[in-house]
Amino acid sequence: MSLMTSRPSILVVGAGYVGLAAAVFLADEGYSVSVVEKNPYTVESLSRGRLHFREPLLQKKLRQVLKKKKLQLNCPIKKLYQESPFIFIAIDSANPVTGKMRMADFERMARWIGDVKTKSPPTVVLKSTNVVGFAEKFQGLLNKTAYGSRVRLVVNPEFLREGFAYEDTAHPWRIIIGVNEKKAAAPLLRLYGSVYSRSIPTVVTNWKSAELIKLASNVYLSHRLAFIHEIADFTRNEDLDIEAVRQGIGLDPRIGLTYFEPGLGFGGSCLPKDCHLINSHETVSNFQFKTARTALEINERILDTLIERLRSKLGRLKGKKIAILGAAFKPEVDDARGSQAVKLALKLKRLGVKVAFFEPYLKQTEKLAEGNFPLADSLEAALQGASAVIIGTAHKQFRSVEPKYITKLVKRRLVSDYFGILNRTRWEKKGFEFI
Repeated sequence: MSLMTSRPSILVVGAGYVGLAAAVFLADEGYSVSVVEKNPYTVESLSRGRLHFREPLLQKKLRQVLKKKKLQLNCPIKKLYQESPFIFIAIDSANPVTGKMRMADFERMARWIGDVKTKSPPTVVLKSTNVVGFAEKFQGLLNKTAYGSRVRLVVNPEFLREGFAYEDTAHPWRIIIGVNEKKAAAPLLRLYGSVYSRSIPTVVTNWKSAELIKLASNVYLSHRLAFIHEIADFTRNEDLDIEAVRQGIGLDPRIGLTYFEPGLGFGGSCLPKDCHLINSHETVSNFQFKTARTALEINERILDTLIERLRSKLGRLKGKKIAILGAAFKPEVDDARGSQAVKLALKLKRLGVKVAFFEPYLKQTEKLAEGNFPLADSLEAALQGASAVIIGTAHKQFRSVEPKYITKLVKRRLVSDYFGILNRTRWEKKGFEFI
């Protein structure tokens, strides 16, 4: 790796997964980094070294850079925008459901960045996922200011896996840089050259192509997951061996087994949102990505089919208790945004079902924000009197749940495990029926 002769200060806007991972990584590499976050409670918590989400390595690194005084956390201050040669923007510009732009924060940032003449033009890096055409719109806001046309605007999307935000920031699979003219990429390429190996593939393209790369990557992953989920649904209908089928398909090196596991569907704050965003027509032509729509349709159908299976075994669902183990959208995280388990619970609630959630990574939370579902304080409380047990998240600890222990708690021995984490033979020996 090359070393820069001087280390410019860096401003990161937004203290979510993307912004904080970038800020902590760059601070750990020796840069002086400031993070601005509009939530004062988040700023206070982070200043004490406490993350507001579960990211084990990021938590450790945060405390280290705070101790070295390489990272500062603040509420938005105009002065910081005007003093930083690099400004990384890591807040979303669009509503995750409608795809409509939310421009108020960006209008303010454009004024703060562009109203003051600096010694050299700042490089503004758009890290978050945006609709195709957003960079052009933001440049238009900058152009309305006195000096905004001098800004080097770069689209540099992230490709983080939640739970591995720091690891994926420190060791990216590829670097995508979108600019309107090649010289605008030079400062960011120099910065990244000081912290990343030259062996990391780097693609330099235009703004819209870089924006599409991010959205299309997540739509592909969504479609890949939707495909194996649909295959799994068919194997359940026909009583086939899903794991053998998955292996038989995925052992083809053109297909692979990674990111090819069945479950309740795909969720989180990225994949469903990006399937909507790629079909947002606020800035581009009326082109329809049917693959994105199909993935979302399959994701919805999985839950509806499970409810029908429950009905076929339990009859009328109203008034019955169903336990859902896991509310997070993926294993070993505490994030329930976009969770398929929560969506399933909402559908069951509308049918009059008493849903009992147990989520081991949200023990300090009394209720889920979406649906206002109370969280059981123990596995036993969730299972007591349940007519069915559903694995909502494939947390490792659920693999070791003993069926003989469960039989004493549940009202009926009915279980749904779309992830395949339970030892089916052992559970069936204890009288459990799988649906």
